[in-house]
Amino acid sequence: MEDVGSRIKQITRELKHYVETRIELSVLNIGDKVSYLIGQSIQQLFGYAILGLGLVFGLTALSIYLGDLLDKEWAGYAIVASPFIVLGLIFVVAKPKSIARKIQQQILAEFLDTLPNQQQEQKQLVLKENEKKQTENNG
Repeated sequence: MEDVGSRIKQITRELKHYVETRIELSVLNIGDKVSYLIGQSIQQLFGYAILGLGLVFGLTALSIYLGDLLDKEWAGYAIVASPFIVLGLIFVVAKPKSIARKIQQQILAEFLDTLPNQQQEQKQLVLKENEKKQTENNG
């Protein structure tokens, strides 16, 4: 009888150790995925910042050039700024939800791509559920 009791204690210790190890592994995997996504986001942020800075300088140069052509400096800036004003108003007034949905889908897909290959079916289910929720919210 004592042999059975000691084996049960040993099994419970091994099970406890197994569960603790699995939890630790899960925490490490989540930390790895989060750090990967943060690193990727920072890289994209720098890329967009540099692109935006180049766009600002390019548009400023275009504005000065157009102002010189028209002999009115303000006209060059007004011509270059007008498409941005129109687009900004469209985004503010229309609030296009399709763009927000696409961004959300892209972020979700990038996160799910970091998961191990064993979870491919779960990835597909999560993406389908998210699309289903988006269509229900619109309807």
